[in-house]
Amino acid sequence: MSKVFKDRTAAMNPARILLTPHPMGRPLSAPFDVEKQRDVLKAGLSLLETATDGGTIVEYEMPYRTGPFADSVADSLDT
Repeated sequence: MSKVFKDRTAAMNPARILLTPHPMGRPLSAPFDVEKQRDVLKAGLSLLETATDGGTIVEYEMPYRTGPFADSVADSLDT
């Protein structure tokens, strides 16, 4: 969930949620940014294991990245 919805999300009192600084529609990061997407997923799974109280809200602090990720993915597939 994007940080822009932090107040609304807190008002809904979810069991737990990971807020990211990413733009709306890209909660895991930019397309083809596999490294960052994996890191966000790991943070979310870690939250599932560590959140002990209802309404736990954690902010993912790493900024949104842009770049030519498609090229790096294509290169890694060639090897």
